[in-house]
Amino acid sequence: MKNIKILIKLINILLDGKIHYSYEIRNYLILDNINYYIDLARKLGILIISKSNSDYQLLNTFTLLSKNIIINYLKLKTIKLIIIPVINSTNKYFINKLDNINNKCCVCVSEYQTKAVGRNGKKWINSFGNSLCLSICWLLKKPLLCSTIGIVVSIILANLLKNLGIKNIGVKWPNDLYLKNKKLAGILVEKTSTNNNHYYIIGIGINLNISNTGNLLNKLDSNWISLIDTGITINRNILTAKIINSMYYWLIFFEQNGFSYFFNLWKKLDVFINRKVLLYNQFYNNNSIYGINRGINQYGAILIEINNVVRAYYTGSLHLDH
Repeated sequence: MKNIKILIKLINILLDGKIHYSYEIRNYLILDNINYYIDLARKLGILIISKSNSDYQLLNTFTLLSKNIIINYLKLKTIKLIIIPVINSTNKYFINKLDNINNKCCVCVSEYQTKAVGRNGKKWINSFGNSLCLSICWLLKKPLLCSTIGIVVSIILANLLKNLGIKNIGVKWPNDLYLKNKKLAGILVEKTSTNNNHYYIIGIGINLNISNTGNLLNKLDSNWISLIDTGITINRNILTAKIINSMYYWLIFFEQNGFSYFFNLWKKLDVFINRKVLLYNQFYNNNSIYGINRGINQYGAILIEINNVVRAYYTGSLHLDH
């Protein structure tokens, strides 16, 4: 993005949450006109208010990502960490650079993704500084079953957040994290191969403090929740490091031991287990499949009981049947 350094400087000025006057900001940034950067910050989901045309205040303060702090908390220093403040997509970043990736584990973290996507091409709404957007590029010599990796990642992330004190967190097939029946985090796994290497690119998006005000109001539905709503606050840099540490340990475990351990954990976390659901699946004539959620099978497929017969489905969007 053009002049991202100036934008970061502007944000740093406003991060104290105090009122700052335009002349003060202009003098610090050595700019005649700061309106472009104020407007840009607002487009990225940063809530800047103005009582007049000459003063600005950040409504919800946050902590900027710091490579040094994250690395300091990483248990394995050989993990390659990239921080790009504004990017189209952290997943696409790795997809475009596979020929240059030889590390077992690379991580790209961003403050904001301009073209963030979730499963089935759905847009993922994020806010600069108030979301956690990261992708892990995991290198393997032998392929794994992609449908189970997303499930494994969702279980790892859910258990990590539970250990941080977030109660009643669960998972919704295939890999969303839910809290109080609302979406807290989403996961997107993409697999590609080149030069006999198999790359699994794991995108993770977590709502940390997405406000329902500002320019996000018309983009969000009511079925979402932020980490701040739990009453638990954790530094974004420390949380990022904890996620990377946990993912590395458990993905190695998954490689060596297979899916069975995680398969047994799924029922404990499944927020829709034994409940009436509908599965919208474009491969079934765009019809919704109604039944009772009976968990998953050993290949990661959702099991739905229809008229006393249990069937497995590998794709689709799962919802409660109210």
